[in-house]
Amino acid sequence: MYDYITIERQYGSGGQAIASELAKRLNYRLYDRGVVVETCKRMGLTYDEVSVMDEQTPIKSFFKAPGKEHLTIEEQIYQTETEIIREAAEQPGCIFVGRCASAILEHKKCLRVFITASDEYRMDRALKVEHLDASKAKEIMKKFDTRREKFFTTNSGAKWGSSEYFDLILNSGTLGAEDCVRILETLAKG
Repeated sequence: MYDYITIERQYGSGGQAIASELAKRLNYRLYDRGVVVETCKRMGLTYDEVSVMDEQTPIKSFFKAPGKEHLTIEEQIYQTETEIIREAAEQPGCIFVGRCASAILEHKKCLRVFITASDEYRMDRALKVEHLDASKAKEIMKKFDTRREKFFTTNSGAKWGSSEYFDLILNSGTLGAEDCVRILETLAKG
């Protein structure tokens, strides 16, 4: 039985939708965009301010004094999100999407999942679900994947999407979202 499931995902792979459906079936709490909303409350920032820097790797300064007041805004956001994730994990029955939750909860028994799909599948999904303009979809897909990969690698020390780190890598384009949910539900109930 897994009390905690963490899901990293490529843009357009449907990872958030899979996590949402899985949370409903398992009656688990889902932490995704709600982490951003709570971060806004705690930091006194707007949703737009936080979401533009969420899962963003800051440029490191070589000359920083210790203390929270000397952290970049991206580092403060990550630190706040880390606190929220750890607090949420005080009670079992959680699914976390992104934000390096698998690294933050490294001492908990987590099922660490990576959702992938072909570029073609992700592009098609981005056009249909995200309602993106076809001329911008590929650029946005690449931007988000690069940003997520860099953020994950920087904060976890592991390779994004690697079989050495993740317990399970699912191809939502091949399996379909329903089978991904079914597989994860079976594993979670173990």
